[in-house]
Amino acid sequence: MNEEILKSAYELKESLANDSRIITLNKLEKELENNEEVILLSKKKDQCLASYEELSKIYPNESKEVSKALKELHEAKLVLDNHPLVREYLKAYKEVRELYQQMNEILFSDLSLKAK
Repeated sequence: MNEEILKSAYELKESLANDSRIITLNKLEKELENNEEVILLSKKKDQCLASYEELSKIYPNESKEVSKALKELHEAKLVLDNHPLVREYLKAYKEVRELYQQMNEILFSDLSLKAK
């Protein structure tokens, strides 16, 4: 029994490694990591987030300072999310996430029914 499970797990691992959705996601992730424009946009978003968090500790949420920082964070995130490479990555990520959800349902649906 144990050997069958190990064999099945290995076959699943191999299937996932060769799945075009996962291959595409991994390729896009490497492209993101090496794309200077995306790196700069990501740093800008992170700086805006840090500024917003810091100002939120000092001022009330309704203050001009916090509102301005939140608006800048929203704009920076929007620019980053609308970059063509990021959009392509997010689409591929969604497809892989859906694959993993399907696998989770197939592999563990009996366990969740028994737990109820």
